[in-house]
Amino acid sequence: MSDPRALSGAYVTKTHRSTSYDFISPLKLDLVGKHVLITGGAWEDGIGFATASAFARAGVSIIAIADLHGISGHVVEKLKLLATQAGRPEPIVLGCTVDIAELQSVQALGDTLSKAFGGRLDVVVNNAAHQEPQVPFLDSDPRVYWRTWEVNVGGLMNMARVFLPIQLRSKTDKADSGLCVMINVASSGALSVRTGGSSYRSSKLAILRWTETLQMEYGDQGLLTYCVNPGAIKTKITEGLMPDSVRDRFPDHADVAGDTIAWLAAERRDWLGGRYLSCVWDMEELIQEKEKIVAEDKFKLRM
Repeated sequence: MSDPRALSGAYVTKTHRSTSYDFISPLKLDLVGKHVLITGGAWEDGIGFATASAFARAGVSIIAIADLHGISGHVVEKLKLLATQAGRPEPIVLGCTVDIAELQSVQALGDTLSKAFGGRLDVVVNNAAHQEPQVPFLDSDPRVYWRTWEVNVGGLMNMARVFLPIQLRSKTDKADSGLCVMINVASSGALSVRTGGSSYRSSKLAILRWTETLQMEYGDQGLLTYCVNPGAIKTKITEGLMPDSVRDRFPDHADVAGDTIAWLAAERRDWLGGRYLSCVWDMEELIQEKEKIVAEDKFKLRM
């Protein structure tokens, strides 16, 4: 019988990275002058905050974090402190409230941030997500089940509808052109089948193909997209949905996801565009496989 972990990309690199490491350290990156938007960053133990932290330590000048639950003043100040402790200029940090499943809410966020960003947006990290209880389909609440798709798929489409035009203009209109990178946070669950949680898994699978499609449609205008699996990390999204005995066994930590995302965004690697990547893969090993990845067009959906 095939190893399900192998089929979901667990062994792409020899080394599995559960925590951050020197090769992807934000302290080695230079993102001064760049503007970043991250969704889903309300909790300090989460992937969104870890990602914002990585960008702060990499020198980003403006960081906007948006969450359904809002962003506390403590989170804003902590990100500023993390930047200065890393020897970077204190960034502007904007904490915002948004329901990405509602286009009107995303448009209001866009109106606010387009002014704050001065029309420049380099990186969007679509991290906000919803997950339904781990029960079989017929036992699920139809409204909660569909909410997963409204957020995980519809929400990302709303974000792109509002912010992708700003990113594309930033790439073409500025003398110092923008990075124009969109990183969509998926899950290895998109590549496996288990009982329960089918709305979450299928929504993340849909985002893999959508990410590929955006790369095909807008790559010639400068867009660079990635779809990333952050790893098996104990965060708020699974609280109350899985037993703590299961959550406590998750082996990975949020810093490896956050630092990998910042590393991917910091330098344009067009040959990786549109692909599924896992933050627990060793990035140094991965880029050594560039020729094989390109020749075989790996890490995209296919039979």
